[in-house]
Amino acid sequence: MKKPRIYCPYCASQIVQREMEGKVRDFCMHCSTIFYENPLPIASSIVVNEDREVLLVKRKRDPYRDMWCLPIGFAEADEEVREAALRELEEETGLHGEIVRLVDVDTVDNYFYGSLAIITYEVRHTGGTLRAGDDADEARFFPIFDLPPLAWSSNQKAVQIYIDYYRDSWAMIDSFRQLFPEIESVEDFPGETHGQKTLLSNMLVKIIEKDSAEITREWSREVRNGIPGIVQHLDFFVRFNKAVLKGVRNALRGRKNSLDFIRFTDTGKDFRRLGIPLPDILNVMALSRKHIWMHVVKKKFLSSPLEIYSTVELNNRIIFYYDRINYYLAAGYMSQS
Repeated sequence: MKKPRIYCPYCASQIVQREMEGKVRDFCMHCSTIFYENPLPIASSIVVNEDREVLLVKRKRDPYRDMWCLPIGFAEADEEVREAALRELEEETGLHGEIVRLVDVDTVDNYFYGSLAIITYEVRHTGGTLRAGDDADEARFFPIFDLPPLAWSSNQKAVQIYIDYYRDSWAMIDSFRQLFPEIESVEDFPGETHGQKTLLSNMLVKIIEKDSAEITREWSREVRNGIPGIVQHLDFFVRFNKAVLKGVRNALRGRKNSLDFIRFTDTGKDFRRLGIPLPDILNVMALSRKHIWMHVVKKKFLSSPLEIYSTVELNNRIIFYYDRINYYLAAGYMSQS
C-alpha cells in the first residue's frame, strides 16, 4: 500500500493536508511547499499472434499477485514511454517487439501505487524466446475472446479498444478464409497492380448497382428487428439508404463532389425534426455498410486472393465515405436551424 507523506523533504517539518485548488493536497506550513500528486507513467503492451491470442503474464508480486495482465511496468525517469513498453515486454516475457500504434491512455487511482497514467501500445512480435521474467511467474498467450480476469482495469479497456479496432478486418478475413483457407491474415494477400484494383472496384460498383434493392431489403430487415424504435420512419430510411448506396458507387468510380456530402446536412435536420435519436441513426449507417460486404460475401464474386487483398483497400474507401456522411448528418442534426 502506498505510504502517506509525513515529513517535508525540504525542511523536515510535518506535512498537513489542506484543500487547495479544489483538491486536498499535502502542504508544508513551514516552507509553504505544495506537493502535487502527478500520475506515474506506466507502459503496457498488447502483443497478439496470428491465432488472435494475447500475450499475458502472471504477476509474481503485489499488487494483484497471481493475477494475469498485459506486460506492464513503470517508465524510468530518462526513458520514453514507448521504449519502456518494449523494455518491459522483453524483461517480463523474453520477447522483442516494435511499436505499431498507441492504443489507449488511461489514468487511474491505484490503492498500492496512487495515481497512475497507463499508456498501452500495440506491439508486433519481432523475435526472442517466450519465457517468464523476474516479475512474472508465467507468460503465455490466451485467446483474445477468452481471457482470464485481468489485474488492471486499464488492460481490459485497452484490449477491448484493440478488438473494436480490428473487428471489421477480422470479420472480412474470416469470410475470405471460407473461400481461401490458405489466407491467415492481411499480410498473406499478395501484391497487386493498379489495373486489378480498378477492375475490382468496377465489379463492386456493378454489384451494388445491380443488387441495390436486395441489399436494402436485407438491411431494412435487420434494422426493423434490431432498432424497432425507428420502424415508423422506415420508408424514410429506405430512401436515405438508396441515396447512400448511390453515393458509394460514385465514390468508388472516383466521382468526388462535396455537394454529395453537404446535402446530408439537411437529412440530419430532417432526422432531428422526426425525433430520431442520433445513436440510432449512426447504428443504421453501420448496418448499411455491413450489408454491402455481407452481400459481397454471399454472392462470392471474389475469385482470387488478389481480389480479396484489394477489398481491404476498397473497404477503407467505403469507411471513409460513410464517415464523411456521418459527419454531415451529425452537423445537420446538431445545428440550431
